[in-house]
Amino acid sequence: MDVGWDNWSADGKCVYFDTGRGKEQAIFRVRIADRKLERIASFKGLRRATTGGGLWSGLNPDGSPLLMRNVGSQEVYALASRVPVIGRTTSRCLGRA
Repeated sequence: MDVGWDNWSADGKCVYFDTGRGKEQAIFRVRIADRKLERIASFKGLRRATTGGGLWSGLNPDGSPLLMRNVGSQEVYALASRVPVIGRTTSRCLGRA
């Protein structure tokens, strides 16, 4: 099993970890006392955002999982318009990446 980001629970009794880009993309929890492994959340079919450090995950103070999701688009748009400039009209391309 691949292990990505890890986080301690607020009470220090468990370690949570993300399986990153592994076969089963999920967050798991390991209880330190008995080493019991539990799957907390599945990311199957979810498009996750990548940071410079890989796929990030964390915990809320209440122990619920946090992650970054990619909801953006890879498309590039451009808009051609005529913009008046001091009494004359010029062509200008306004784009968004």
